[in-house]
Amino acid sequence: MLSFVVAKAVHLVGARMLQFASIAIILIPLERLIPFHHKQRLFRRLFVLDLFHYFLGGIFIMVFVRLTYYGMPFLSSWAGFRASPFSIRNLPWWGQILTFEAGWTFLGYWLHRYEHINPILWRLHSIHESSEELDWLSAFRLHPLEPALFQVLTVVPLWFFGMDLPVAIGYKIYGYIFAHVQHSNIVFPIGPLKYILPTPEFHRWHHARVLDANGKQIRAFRNFAEYPIWDLLFGTFYLPDERPTAYGNARNVPMDYMAQLAYPFGAHEKVLAWKRSLNARLNLADRLARLRQRITPVHDAFENRLARLCLLRTPEKPLMGMQPVLGKENA
Repeated sequence: MLSFVVAKAVHLVGARMLQFASIAIILIPLERLIPFHHKQRLFRRLFVLDLFHYFLGGIFIMVFVRLTYYGMPFLSSWAGFRASPFSIRNLPWWGQILTFEAGWTFLGYWLHRYEHINPILWRLHSIHESSEELDWLSAFRLHPLEPALFQVLTVVPLWFFGMDLPVAIGYKIYGYIFAHVQHSNIVFPIGPLKYILPTPEFHRWHHARVLDANGKQIRAFRNFAEYPIWDLLFGTFYLPDERPTAYGNARNVPMDYMAQLAYPFGAHEKVLAWKRSLNARLNLADRLARLRQRITPVHDAFENRLARLCLLRTPEKPLMGMQPVLGKENA
């Protein structure tokens, strides 16, 4: 039994690393060649935090999604829905995907919109909304319970219409790639098609920081859907010619992985206090400061070389202390 669990764990970690590498090798060069914000760097602030979310939270999500994908065919067959007149199983694979896509994005729109007005769900969702620099990796700054909630309330109900398992798995791969692209620091010059197809430009306005007349930060209430059509239909579409310059609509979210896991339950202060106590006993702050001092020159040299290779200007400030780019930029 132990060997089986270890083998499965190794397989999951390997699969996650393969996913990471396959996406990174494509999107990192594109973010350098056609960047939405020219001055945003690869190793931005909180890059390591998002790595924790991607690998630790991501493995939990992979397990949860697989359990639902392999369990729902048995449940739907037991419930008799696959033999119902509403089953889509007899449609060709592309018909199943289009039907599933329409249903999933419709349900996802309303669940995402409700997350912004329900206080409990907002505490869960605000972790994702806390990103002040968006790129391909920030897509997975998520509390692991949030994608689990989306899986239960959007994907699972659609299973009762009898979608074939291979089609569902293929669609999940598409959804995984789409999430990375949607948050990437890439501009797609597709002209009027940006009002039809999902682009990072469209989704960035959802993450854009919003201030009221008194300069107080408020939640964004626009561009909730994966595709612009749902926002156009329900009055939340926003896509002006200018670009957003500041991101992050969530206030008071701790920038610590364990504290973010505890944040929706109001236990983050206890987690932070425990970590401060541990750091004091082990003198971790000084050790991390010395390590940071050693790697900063190497890190800066790597980023500067990457900038020159990609025809970007070398930054004037040290990169390890770089702040988010919030000023106006050329298209």
